[in-house]
Amino acid sequence: MKETLAAIESADLITIGPGSLFTSIIPNLLVSGIPQAIRKSRAHKAYFVNLMTQPGETTNFTAPDHVIAMDAHAGGKLLDSVVVSTSRISPAVKRRYAEQNATPIEHDTETLREMGLEVIGADLLQRGARVRHNSDAIARVAIELATSHYTGTLCRTKPQ
Repeated sequence: MKETLAAIESADLITIGPGSLFTSIIPNLLVSGIPQAIRKSRAHKAYFVNLMTQPGETTNFTAPDHVIAMDAHAGGKLLDSVVVSTSRISPAVKRRYAEQNATPIEHDTETLREMGLEVIGADLLQRGARVRHNSDAIARVAIELATSHYTGTLCRTKPQ
């Protein structure tokens, strides 16, 4: 645990997600000392929002709902920015997912900005029949955030 807290303290960037909100992300925020260390860290803290809702877990959740749930379980605000996908999911793929009661997560960037978060948009979708994040695209965004060298591939909106 000491090593984990030291890593958080010395980080330039802390990324959260993408992942299952209540079974992958929030459990890490319930570990004693972790949310406090994240808040205290000088690192930029970015949440990569899932592409689709998860039936029975995040049905009808928007991106702000995800952030609210994380902050509630962590005992306060954690994030500086939220990364959302600007990718287009085909109507056929949306219909197939809708049959399983899953839909694309609505970003609601206005609410995110009102929450004091920078909203970053990037093409994050892995092309194919299944809706999945492109790990290379996520890595590019993370590197840009960590190094503050913005190449123009990110669509950034600051909180108001």
